[in-house]
Amino acid sequence: MGMAGSLLMAACGGGGSSSTPAASANLSATQQAYERVALAQNGGQHLLNASLAISTSSTSTISVNPANSYLFTTNESLPQSPASAGPQMMTIGTSTVDPKLSVPTQTAPRFLVNGAVVVEALPQKIQVSYNGANIQSTLYAQDGTTAVETLLVTQYVSVPLTGTIASSPSELASGSAFGVLTNTFNGASLYNTSATWQSGAAYAKATRQFVGDTVEVGDCATPATTGASVTACATTATTLEGFFPHTSASDDKTYNLADGQIVTLAGTRAWVATAARNSPTTEYRVYYQSNGQIFSAVLVRDGTPSQIDSLGTNTPQNFEIYLNQAAVQSLTNAIAF
Repeated sequence: MGMAGSLLMAACGGGGSSSTPAASANLSATQQAYERVALAQNGGQHLLNASLAISTSSTSTISVNPANSYLFTTNESLPQSPASAGPQMMTIGTSTVDPKLSVPTQTAPRFLVNGAVVVEALPQKIQVSYNGANIQSTLYAQDGTTAVETLLVTQYVSVPLTGTIASSPSELASGSAFGVLTNTFNGASLYNTSATWQSGAAYAKATRQFVGDTVEVGDCATPATTGASVTACATTATTLEGFFPHTSASDDKTYNLADGQIVTLAGTRAWVATAARNSPTTEYRVYYQSNGQIFSAVLVRDGTPSQIDSLGTNTPQNFEIYLNQAAVQSLTNAIAF
């Protein structure tokens, strides 16, 4: 097409070395693959995040608006092997893939723990330990001691990247923000299509499930908040029984009392929907009582697989993709906008 246009494309969602993990004879295949990427000496694992405000001129010249765009990685690495040194706190940070784009301000999620709302630490505080053949990650609140979420990695597979970036496996584009960068717009490309992957480049697929029931809270109405004080759904309904019916704008559904059960959840009296919400990870709408008010949350049950939508679709995938350091550097070198 020869017409000028614009588009906003977004997705959120690897160390070039392949050193042998410490005490590899005692590690499962999943743990060995993880350490070959995630150990600091191997460069760590990098989650790619992207949102690009793209435009083209009538001559098909492509440009990205830096004020409304980002392309950055969340970088995670382990100082030592949990097999030999015990549970490890990850080193976590962010860095832009393109120096022309800034890393955006991030907002920490809130969780209901023992009847109180706590805010997850940002940058995240994550402790990694080994649980049998698996990898367990525990995320903490701002106080550094209150666990808000625990995930168990049951499979971690590293896939080498060779040849041109344009010929990469399709799941890398559909399953991560890599697909934002490699899409074309009006026939123009955001990267050098003849660029190749550096030696040692790879991506990793992590399959995870939740450990324990996890309750994430959010604002039920305006104003939007970012701290432990969330906006209630109702300030006059003193009991859950008197709260319904209630229409959830985010769920596009009206809930009645009979649509769920009243239970004790995360230390408070709560109503939990019987039917799951429309979301990649199976989760349930929650309304809970606190200080004479009703608040909104979502529940992910123990053992639930962690899933995300494939890029540009509503099809859930049960893994998250990380890049190693060599793969990230390859993308930086290939950017053409």
